[in-house]
Amino acid sequence: MFDTDAALDKAVRLFWQRGYEATSMADLVAETGVAAASLYAAFDNKAGLFAAVIERYAATFSVHLYAPINDPALSTYEAVKGLLERAASSFSEPGTPAGCFMYSAAAAVSPASAATECLLRDKRIAAEALLIERLQRGAAQGELAANTDPAVLGKFINTVMEGMSVQARDGATINELLSIAKMALDRWPAAI
Repeated sequence: MFDTDAALDKAVRLFWQRGYEATSMADLVAETGVAAASLYAAFDNKAGLFAAVIERYAATFSVHLYAPINDPALSTYEAVKGLLERAASSFSEPGTPAGCFMYSAAAAVSPASAATECLLRDKRIAAEALLIERLQRGAAQGELAANTDPAVLGKFINTVMEGMSVQARDGATINELLSIAKMALDRWPAAI
């Protein structure tokens, strides 16, 4: 038997670096040190392993990234600021692949792997919904300008994060990513 969490952590990083299509089972065996037969027994196939990787990423990296959104002690502005700042630091953190796994892995999924793309899309949509819920609560509490549409603001913030992920993959530094986050926050629709 092998340490499933350790193997999944190694698989997360490999898929994060290479994407779904470019990562072979041979690559996964080499990276995790787990025999192919054991991986197949545990996950059925590469798609099953990738589904487990998505859940592992969500339970580790995503939980950390979205923690400010779930913190009731923060104002809505502080929560979004914390999210964007964590995105800047996470996407450029030494020792992990650049950018966000959920965006990076999705860029390299072919139409033949529609079920895998659907898993990634569902996670991204759920994360955006969490952000929009937080913005809706802030609007209801009077923290946003009255004419603010929380759904549109959530999509804007999410789009900024997607762009930050691509920028990080292209070599942007944490300071550059923080500047992008600050520019987005400078347009915050504060209540008057």
